[in-house]
Amino acid sequence: MATLDEDDSILSMRVGGATIRENLEAAITAGHVVRRADGKFELPKIPARRYFIKKRPMGLNCQFRNEFVFAHLYRKQAVPISCRDCYKLKISPSTLRQLLATKQISEQLPDPSKSGTEVHVKDNQSLYATYFYLSGLEKARALYKVVRELLDTHPLLGKAVKMVIKRGCTNYERNCGPSDRYTFDPKLADIENYFFGRFAKKTTTPVNKELDDAARLIAMARTAYAIGDDTYKDVTDGKELYPPVVNYNPT
Repeated sequence: MATLDEDDSILSMRVGGATIRENLEAAITAGHVVRRADGKFELPKIPARRYFIKKRPMGLNCQFRNEFVFAHLYRKQAVPISCRDCYKLKISPSTLRQLLATKQISEQLPDPSKSGTEVHVKDNQSLYATYFYLSGLEKARALYKVVRELLDTHPLLGKAVKMVIKRGCTNYERNCGPSDRYTFDPKLADIENYFFGRFAKKTTTPVNKELDDAARLIAMARTAYAIGDDTYKDVTDGKELYPPVVNYNPT
């Protein structure tokens, strides 16, 4: 692991056609990264996201790996080596009702998971998703068999519900190509180890998770309403979110 005395050797490493120092300074100049008085780096703000309900603790350091290392240190030109063994089991339900069923399944299993809406994500076609996070393809394939059986035999789900094992985050593949062709320069480990202790993660952990999850569930219901999915009424006890507008069509 790199030490403080090795600043120059780390910062002079090249990723994506430029040095880490150049990439970092460009991000700071653009206001995408803040260099604090204590020498640590942080992202200027973390947007409020109510798209997913997570089963905590997740402990995945995705903010550091994806939003800092990939986006700014590597300028989207290399996948972090710390993400090399990350695999996800992604279930793609068609309705909010099905999403809540897959969420219930995920909560019965010990692996980190999250469930929510994906209508806002422009680089995939999913409306909803439940994700399981696994370390290694072997573990992902083993869990796939377990979850597939649970989906197939569930009265609200069945074999038509799509599920796929994917590697890492989708934005990695969109920028760096197919994940089965990734290569990892060993020097990336030194870069990421060096900056891990110098990154000040911003936390959005709520004081009361139960209330926060309830607010997220209502946000999901509003999204379902907006895309014409009436199963949002499972969340509102059958009540309409809004009264229908007055209809002036000719009879």
